[in-house]
Amino acid sequence: MRSDLGRRLVLPIVLVGTFMAILDVAIVNVAIPSIRTGLNAGFGAVELVVSAYTIAYASLLVTGGRLGDILGRKRMFVAGLLVFTLASALCGAAPDVPVLVAARVLQGVGGAMLYPQVLAIIQTTYQGAERGRALGVFGAVIGIASIAGQLIGGGLLALDLFGWTWRPVFLVNVPIGLLAALAAAIWLPADRSETGTRLDGGGVGLVTVFLLLLSVPLLLGRDQGWPLWLVLMLVASLPVGWGFLRWERAVAGRGGQPLVRLDLFRNRGFATGVPIALMFMMSYAGFLFTLAVYLQTGLGFSPLRSALVYTPSAVGFFCSSLLAPRLVPVLGRHVLGIGYVLAALGLLGTAATAAVAGTSLTVWSLAPTMLLTGVGQGLGMSPLVGTILSSVEPRDAGGASGIVTTTMQTANVLGVAVFGLLFFTLVGHQAAGAGYATAFGELMPISAALLLGAALLVHWLPTAPGQPANALIERLPGWAGGFAWSMFLATGGRVGESLFGELLARVRSQRLGRAAQAPERLGEFLPFHYREQEAGDAAWFGYLQREALAYGDRPVPREAEREPVVQAQIQEIVRRQEAGRLPADLDPALFRLLCFAMVSYPSLLPQVTRMATGLAPHDPEFVRRWEAFVGQIGSTLESAPARDR
Repeated sequence: MRSDLGRRLVLPIVLVGTFMAILDVAIVNVAIPSIRTGLNAGFGAVELVVSAYTIAYASLLVTGGRLGDILGRKRMFVAGLLVFTLASALCGAAPDVPVLVAARVLQGVGGAMLYPQVLAIIQTTYQGAERGRALGVFGAVIGIASIAGQLIGGGLLALDLFGWTWRPVFLVNVPIGLLAALAAAIWLPADRSETGTRLDGGGVGLVTVFLLLLSVPLLLGRDQGWPLWLVLMLVASLPVGWGFLRWERAVAGRGGQPLVRLDLFRNRGFATGVPIALMFMMSYAGFLFTLAVYLQTGLGFSPLRSALVYTPSAVGFFCSSLLAPRLVPVLGRHVLGIGYVLAALGLLGTAATAAVAGTSLTVWSLAPTMLLTGVGQGLGMSPLVGTILSSVEPRDAGGASGIVTTTMQTANVLGVAVFGLLFFTLVGHQAAGAGYATAFGELMPISAALLLGAALLVHWLPTAPGQPANALIERLPGWAGGFAWSMFLATGGRVGESLFGELLARVRSQRLGRAAQAPERLGEFLPFHYREQEAGDAAWFGYLQREALAYGDRPVPREAEREPVVQAQIQEIVRRQEAGRLPADLDPALFRLLCFAMVSYPSLLPQVTRMATGLAPHDPEFVRRWEAFVGQIGSTLESAPARDR
């Protein structure tokens, strides 16, 4: 009973940690004006308060994941929660900006300790479809936490608890963090440390220095007037980044364990997915940051009024992020592309509305476009991590997830830094109101362009296992598929060529997948294929019959695309021969023809089947007898090598 309850609590517990870690990336956005006023700080310093957390967080994410492998994931998750909670208390008590920045760095360290363990715990706790659903919920929580940061922060600032203004924004984490750490210590499953795993200290140092050299000048440069030391830091980031890549290649080359496995980028799905995550998160972070500054500093909205502007986006994000996992089995990776296009349209609409409204913008003026933006962002966030990780081998999921999450949080830093720099440069010395509205309207098309770039890259993602390439084709009834094939054949390929190609791709995928799932023993292998083809291949076999009459032994349409499936089946026979499970003197190509005949003959020639047995091919009694018969033949053939010896 306790173990069952514990397993059910694993996902909620780790998602509380996820929610807190992501919430604190966003919650400070809405508190920027209050912190700036309360601590008498410039915009650059406040941007550093926002990004100090994310810099430390992004720099140490992969390190946190590696430490989880070495020390144990449960131990690191609990320790990360406690560090995060302590740092939140220090943030709430900070007397000035330097102390607040230092406490935010410590918060980032805690977040980097706990966050990578979440994906690893999900990977080890759940399997198959259950894991896919858990990853979908994980992605939804990331986005919901980002939006909720605006709402929760606005509500806390409006309440002004005990007259503490912005401080409860951080202090709210303390009771939640302590309860989550206690629950994790009790209910998370114990795990063993991987003693063979080592930490790439050089990689940790180089990537941390690189992120600092890149982000600090972007955050402070405009406020400080771009002194020479900041320019030199920005320039120095390039050789340090190059040095990090060289170091990682060298570590891998000598058989070590690099912090970032660069060989993962040879996988097309992963190499395409990481830039998608980078572009989406840069757009997302830049949008949230500039909207908060525009509303509160430019238009003088109160924190609560500003938070209300985010409400339609939050509602849209929440609903679509829950819907997205259900759409993935239907639309596959295209859920992401649809989401990015919708979000881009929403951002362009938001920019146009802000430009037209100027200083007369009301809370609900942006509601329609914010709702559309939220819907698109929810569709683009929830399946993102799962879609990228589905393209890599399960053994590489840990390293891949570390790179993906680090990329997303680095993009968060860059989004705040780059969009903040551009925003305040565009505002210049203009008065609050119209100048801020103009700058916001000019920046949102850039944010939309990043999303459209991500949508374009989605088309380069390979179709993940179990995900359809075309929703219509995947759900086309058998009779409709048969009609499409017949039209193609009857017109000599002049009608329905594209549809034929899609249908053929589905048949190839089904047959290759079927071969991978088939039992090893030949006595079970043949009945398995007979059952599977009876369940879904009637239209295809009907087409083969008509095609045979039309073409005879001449080449058939798209023969080159169909031949690899047949050759894969022949190689499977060769593999069994090499393993000693089939007689070595059998001709594998002819044996493949025999196997095809045994599983297909009743459907191809039903009238002969009926005359020979008195039963139709789909009669349950015939199916039972034929399965037993082909299983008997398979067992007899498989036992032949043993008799020969």
